Formats: sequence, structure tokens, C-alpha cells
Amino acid sequence: MYSVIIPIGLLFTLIMVKKIPKIGGNVPVALIIAAVVTLICGKVYNPIEWGKAWINGLDRLSWVMALSFVGSFYGETQAVIGTLDTVVDLFRSLFGKSSRGMVCAVIVAIVVGGEAFGDCNGAAAVIGLLVVPALAGMGMSGEKVAATIALGCMLGSIMPPISQAVMLSTSILDLPQSVVDETINLTFITAGIILVLSMAYAAFGFVKNQPLPKELIPEDKPLTIVKKGFAGLLPLILVIVLIIANSIFNLNIMKMLLGPVYDFLAGIPIIKGFTNSIVMILIAASLITFIFKKVRDNAKEVLQSGFKNVIPSLEIQACAAFFVGAILAGGQIDVIINTMENLSDNVVKIGGGIATVLMGMLTGSQTSAQNIIFTFFGPLLLHMGVSGSHAAMVGSHLASAGQMMPPANFTVMICAALVSSSLGKKVDPLKAMMYLLPIALSLAVVGFLFMYI
Repeated sequence: MYSVIIPIGLLFTLIMVKKIPKIGGNVPVALIIAAVVTLICGKVYNPIEWGKAWINGLDRLSWVMALSFVGSFYGETQAVIGTLDTVVDLFRSLFGKSSRGMVCAVIVAIVVGGEAFGDCNGAAAVIGLLVVPALAGMGMSGEKVAATIALGCMLGSIMPPISQAVMLSTSILDLPQSVVDETINLTFITAGIILVLSMAYAAFGFVKNQPLPKELIPEDKPLTIVKKGFAGLLPLILVIVLIIANSIFNLNIMKMLLGPVYDFLAGIPIIKGFTNSIVMILIAASLITFIFKKVRDNAKEVLQSGFKNVIPSLEIQACAAFFVGAILAGGQIDVIINTMENLSDNVVKIGGGIATVLMGMLTGSQTSAQNIIFTFFGPLLLHMGVSGSHAAMVGSHLASAGQMMPPANFTVMICAALVSSSLGKKVDPLKAMMYLLPIALSLAVVGFLFMYI
């Protein structure tokens, strides 16, 4: 396991210990150094293989980078047509008397969006972007704003009825519909409890409980605010409709419209990131905003600002792609799998659980953790007498916990990029990830608990 422990330990040290000369606290440099060490620990010494690993990582993270890139321009267009102002004024009108109430309301709104989309990254790009000014206006740092948005998105994505993590666990275990329903009902309870804990954590940990200044609270009533800004909300409504159609009814409208062009782009490495359903919907919504005269008149400024604001985030993501590619090329995933296979029966639960979390943590993907580890860990749990619904809870919650942890939390990377673009300042994604660690650990506790009850 040294090939796993050394690179991860080095990465955290370089990022957290800012007193290290020149490189301390420099996230891109830390990721590159950790990637190189990962490859060396994996006995990959050929620079050509290093380049291939980086390209593979870029290909895997292409949709994340595309979403950040397009999301930056989408955010600029929404600011110009007044969507952001309408949403911010609405939240300030409803919850402006309490900063903590505002934070809780924002998290609930994003959770509902993540639940409806069934996709935490879609919720981050569409709904999270809209609440950045409202949260930043309360004095929250960029990292805390990104963490708050990511928290709501990731909890929303596990919340039934469209929970990908739960559905994947039950599918891997081939459970009957009655057990699937039981698992969904249990997830409502666990996700609900963690949601309450998350709101308390963010409300008391991220802001001081004080009302907004009177000049920031709109005089208009909420309904009046919506009526005045309704035209600017139309592109947002279109985005929500298209995403729900794709998530619930499996209707990828953009793919249907583009036909063979979509298939051609989807076959090109790295470029295929732009064929992600959420990315294409945001591209369409951004183009539609050009029917507004304000956007046409300010097109140059929109493009310049969007490009300028997203560059720092893309730099970090490109370096993170090297780290992810290095993990895949260096064989660290195989090390985790082999370590688990060699465990004795009396520790397989703990070992398998840790392996699931580690896989989610290293790949930034709850899906990968379930497909790679839970595919054989889940049946082992059933063989040891764990019920089907409880085994599914183990897989979904541990994988989600790993996905929420640093260093490869893609949702936080996206949120940090969007917050950075919106506020026009650097946002450290690793620091934002650390803010989510207590909630990630609570998800892990739930997962381990269901092994024994």
C-alpha cells in the first residue's frame, strides 16, 4: 500500500504546509509532483507513458473541464440578463433576516435540484451558480461558498427517488423490486438526517447569525420579484426542463438534434467532454440568451470575462487530470483491490468498506467505487448474512462518502470554478473539499453501520 499512501500523503503535505519554499500551498504544482511520485511508486519510468497517463486523465476529466469552461460563459450570460439578480433578490427577500436561515434555504434548494436532476454536477452548474452572490454577500469566503453548493448538490444526488448511487447498488446486487423500494425508503431517512446535520454544520460553521444590511433586502415581495425578472428566468427554465427530461425520461434532446455530429464529437478524445448532456444544454442556453439585446451588446465583455475567470480553474483541473491518470497508470487501483482480496473473513467488512471509500476518494467517482469494488464486495456481504437492502445502503453511502472526500472531488472542482468565475477571484478547491470532510465521514459512518444492523 506504500504506492498509495506515499503520493496521497505527499499531496496533502504540499498543499496544507504553505511554509514549504516556493511550492507550499501551490495546488497545481502539488498535483503534478504527486502525479510524478505516483508513477514512480508504480514503477512507471518512461516519460512517454507519463504523457499517455496525462492524456488519459484529461480524457476522463474532459467533461468536468468542459462543464467548468461552458459554465463560466453561461454564468456571465445569466448575470447580464438579470437571472442572478432575480434569484438573489428572491432569496434575500425570503430569508434576509437570518444569515443562517439563508444558508439552510440555499442548501435545501440545491438538494431539491440535485434530487430532481439525479446529477450533482448538473445541479452545481445550473442552480449552484445562481446562489453564489447571495452566499458571498454574507461575507463567506469563496471556498465556503463552493463547499456549501457542493454539499447541497452531492446530498441531492443521493436523495431518492432518482439516486444514482442507490440504484447502482441495487442493480449490482440484482435485488427484487420490493427490496429496492425498501432501500429507497431507508435512504430517505439517512439522507434526511445527514441533510439536517449538514445544514446545522454549514449554518453554524460558515456564517455568523446576523441579518443582511437593510439596503440589501429588496422592498418588493417575492412574487413581485419573480414577475419582474421572469423574462430573464426563461433560459434557466429551459435548462431545468431539458435536464429533467434527460434524467427522468431518458430524452437527450441535444443528441437527437445534432444526430451524426454528436456521434462524431463523442468519438474524439478530450473533445468528447463537450458532448456531456449537461454541457450541451448549457451551451444551448448560453446561445439562446443572445436573443436578449443586453447580451448581444455586451458579447465581447461576456466572452472575455468568461474566459479570463475560468482559466485558473482549468489550470488546476488539467493538473488534477495528470494525477488521476497517474493513479490509473501506476496500478494503485489494483493494489487496493488485491489488498482487499487478501483479507481474512473477519476483517473483510472493514477492509472492503475502506477499499470502497478509497476508490471513490482516488477516482472522484461514486460510480467507479461501486463498479470496481462493490461488484464483488456487495455479494460477499450478502454471503455473510447482511440483508439485501442493508448491503445496498453500504455500497451507496460508502461510495458517496469517498466521492465527497479530497483529493479528486470533481463536484467541488466544478463549484470552485463557477464561484471563481462569478466572483472573479481564486478559489482553492482542496480547501473547499476539506470543509466537506465531516459530512463525508458521516456518510461513511452510515455505510459501516448498515454492515452490522
